[in-house]
Amino acid sequence: MSARVEDRQGHRLASLELDPQDFIWNHPVVSTSEHYEGGQKGAIIEMFGWQYTEIEKECPALAKMGYLGVKVFPPQEAIVNFGGAENGELNPWNFMYMPISYRLYSRMGTRDELITMINTCRSNGVRVYADAVINHMVGNGDDMFPDHRTQAGGSCLHWGPKNGSAGSPFYSQGWAYANVPYTGERPGMEFPSVPYGPLDFHCERVLNSWTDPFILNNGWLVGLSDLDSERPYVRQRIADYLTDLLSVGFSGFRIDAAKHISPDNLAAILSIFKQNLGGGDLPEDFITYLEVIIGGEKDLLECQYNSYDYARYFTDAMRTAGLSDSDISKVKIWSSDYPKEFPICGYWIIPSERFAIMNDCHDDQFPGSSSRDMADKGSVLVKDKDVNRHRFFETQLFTRTDGNWKIRLVLSSYTFVESKGAYGPPDGLSDCAMCQTDECRSGCTKSVPRQPAHDPNVCGYTVYGPNGGWQEGVWTRVHRDLSIIKAMRGWLGLSTDVRPEEVGLPSNCQ
Repeated sequence: MSARVEDRQGHRLASLELDPQDFIWNHPVVSTSEHYEGGQKGAIIEMFGWQYTEIEKECPALAKMGYLGVKVFPPQEAIVNFGGAENGELNPWNFMYMPISYRLYSRMGTRDELITMINTCRSNGVRVYADAVINHMVGNGDDMFPDHRTQAGGSCLHWGPKNGSAGSPFYSQGWAYANVPYTGERPGMEFPSVPYGPLDFHCERVLNSWTDPFILNNGWLVGLSDLDSERPYVRQRIADYLTDLLSVGFSGFRIDAAKHISPDNLAAILSIFKQNLGGGDLPEDFITYLEVIIGGEKDLLECQYNSYDYARYFTDAMRTAGLSDSDISKVKIWSSDYPKEFPICGYWIIPSERFAIMNDCHDDQFPGSSSRDMADKGSVLVKDKDVNRHRFFETQLFTRTDGNWKIRLVLSSYTFVESKGAYGPPDGLSDCAMCQTDECRSGCTKSVPRQPAHDPNVCGYTVYGPNGGWQEGVWTRVHRDLSIIKAMRGWLGLSTDVRPEEVGLPSNCQ
């Protein structure tokens, strides 16, 4: 559906195009055995950087391996920019977490490619989950204004516009020093494709305290524009986006930066989401898991009952908002205390079934992450560069019995081009050859060439070259490791007496 606004001379002033809508009943029913408890138990692969067309080709093998599902990284429209480099990198990985709309066109592919992938995976018995970024939009200066500037030492630093993966317009309030060309108004937070306007955001403030509930909820995380999730309109728009995810075939979602949305606000959003779906219990196979990173603020966030507690208080808030006990059991907390410090309160503050566990996550990979050091309790593959050590902790994820976790997560990622300081995925969109301007070509110094993610002829841990050395800029394919697959199958109660070919691997995998 599209609409067009013209002046009396027939000149186009504006246009609006709505993406087609879909319904969950249009998609194949996922059929799995009783081992998966109707979609409430299993292993989910987080396929970091994989494009939809590559995941689609991998799904038949994933079904044979026994995985419950795959999680794709943020499917909503975000920054993809070929007009300039960012500190020498073209389209760094964190652009995926800088949304500009809820349209399903992302770095990983188009809406049609996404739906095709989901249908293929569902037909093979593999569920698909989304990474939902609902706390914020892009930050100041990362917008379409043609010129931005700030003081840098004794000079004035300029930078140009950025673009979105679907071409939607978006504007911020900072660093522009000029009025909006279309309205003549002062710059403000404008995201027409949602739509969000200036009043839909918290006032800009630095997130400089991890123990102050007001700052955690209202602060701008690393400068990203924080949505005012107290506003009924914002809650409705977020819930509508989550509803759209299920309508195109997703079985659930991770909620990014969940601890920056207060428990009361999250409960309200989930309640509206439930009403959007008809008001009955959430779908049988639905799950969501919330990114609540816990460190020194454990008492505030989990261990002591208070209005910013994501354990007992959040459970009560969801119940008050109209979620049933069945619904609440499907809302998991991502266990950031695993594997080094769990259970963070010294005991299970809520049932362990309500937590989702993982060895290393995509955030752990990057220098500066507070959770990179796991001591002798876990391993970050791209940091340790030790496959045997990493494999041990990945299999332990499924063999340990000191918690009854129902959802266990496996990261399948890529290695960095560390010799250049490049951390983008090898999907081709961080290759300097993609630059479209002279400014980009001169500023892009940390290129990451494209490598196909799907390769049916390899086993897991494709990180070593022919000479045995660590390879840069390649997919890790951890999920294809036979030892991990067997450990996962054993935990589920599936047969472990299987040949590689029976679980979608080449016959030479061990």
